Amino acid sequence: MTADTDQLARPSFLARLSGLFTRERDAVPITPSCESVPVSAGVKIAWQEQPFSLSFGNVALEVHPDIPISGKFADASREWIIHAGEAFYESVPRYLRISPGDTVTLGREDPVQTEIFGYGNSVAGRHLRITSRRGHLTILLLEPERPASICTIEDKPPMWSVRRENLLRLPQVLGHPIELLGEDEALAMIGEVNAIIEHEVYRELDDDGNPGGIIQFPDDKTVLILGDIHTIADNLLSALSQGGTLAALERNEACLVLLGDLVHSEDSDELEDMDSSMFMLDLFCLLKRRFPGNIFYIRGNHDSFSPDVGKAGVPQGILMRKELKKHRGKQYLAEVETLFERLALVVAGNEFAACHGGPVRARITRSTLVNAARYPGVQHELVWNRVRSDTRLGGYGKGSVKRFRAMMNISKHSPLIVGHTPQSTTGTLWPDVCGITGHHIIYSARTNRVASSVSWNGHTVLQEFTPDPALSTFDEVAPADPEPVAASDPAEA
Repeated sequence: MTADTDQLARPSFLARLSGLFTRERDAVPITPSCESVPVSAGVKIAWQEQPFSLSFGNVALEVHPDIPISGKFADASREWIIHAGEAFYESVPRYLRISPGDTVTLGREDPVQTEIFGYGNSVAGRHLRITSRRGHLTILLLEPERPASICTIEDKPPMWSVRRENLLRLPQVLGHPIELLGEDEALAMIGEVNAIIEHEVYRELDDDGNPGGIIQFPDDKTVLILGDIHTIADNLLSALSQGGTLAALERNEACLVLLGDLVHSEDSDELEDMDSSMFMLDLFCLLKRRFPGNIFYIRGNHDSFSPDVGKAGVPQGILMRKELKKHRGKQYLAEVETLFERLALVVAGNEFAACHGGPVRARITRSTLVNAARYPGVQHELVWNRVRSDTRLGGYGKGSVKRFRAMMNISKHSPLIVGHTPQSTTGTLWPDVCGITGHHIIYSARTNRVASSVSWNGHTVLQEFTPDPALSTFDEVAPADPEPVAASDPAEA
């Protein structure tokens, strides 16, 4: 066959698109059951409470409705979660989320999917296409010679109940109720945490023998990163209750990075409220004491008492200093100042790096970052820098990102993840921001959605999850009496 006749024989893009629309319209409605149903041409599955298994090639993926931790199906947002089954519950979860209006193609053409789901050669490059209309799914088989099938998932607890179990187990894991600490206990605990951070694992010492500015994770660690939280404790607690995150921390297989700005509410009605900031500091201390080699807090611009720190004219840095001194005393205030000063500025691992604000615009060396305590200008840029835009011409750009990657010895398009600069008032996740491939902004301080990144084996996936009302869930349950636990030995972490 000649090139010309081959071109004539191949359907045009518009013809293929028209064919997909026709097949979607003609898809057969089914209700998944315990008996396997082939996806043949196409099937439709109504929004439902029952999860189902989607088998194709060498994989059997689980498709779950995303139901609130209350278990109330009527309150669900008609979103679905696709994950790989047992691995989801055993480690930091990786998954695909399908929201109303989304169309997702499953297949080996997507390298991140291939890594998450373990696709083998029996999975086609483009095997299945899933479209959600108001939560109702249409599943089309794109490779007729490669079958797929659907059946219900039996004898497994729903995802929401696993999250609830993890959440309610957390006080027992930490050896302490999730609550605001008393003055004496808060002082003792932050002193313990500062002693841990003084010898924090994975940090190269600077030339003065102090913890340096970089945390370098071993290649075998799975690293979960959350962006700015700004006192929304439910978002942090919800992250810990997802899938197998808590279990992975307990097995010392994973690390959680809080990418700065734990403190200072962004809610316009709570800008002056510092109780929530004290609570977040207490929660971090509880976590760091229990997981000294797994929980890491990176400095953000708000993690400071500077008069430059504030929002909408409220000097939150000055106000927090005043409130901490008033309610917890001078010694506690000094310990918090020590904590902020000792926080690392950059984290890095197997083909990824992250900081709060953005890369330093000038050309610097890794040694400069390790010794950042000597360079106030470098510290300032790492927590305050913002990406260049039409309204911010002095920001950093593609060249700064390129130099930063080279300095951190990661590949050209490896993820460089930052927080600090949400690109809208409602979003949480901005991949390839401003056209810079692999440069992502995540923001974790919304009440309806939390952005995160997960890095493992040289791969990184950006994800969102719906936070649960964690604190009110604790209030609804009669508190257990957790046994006190001593801090883990950082040398063993």
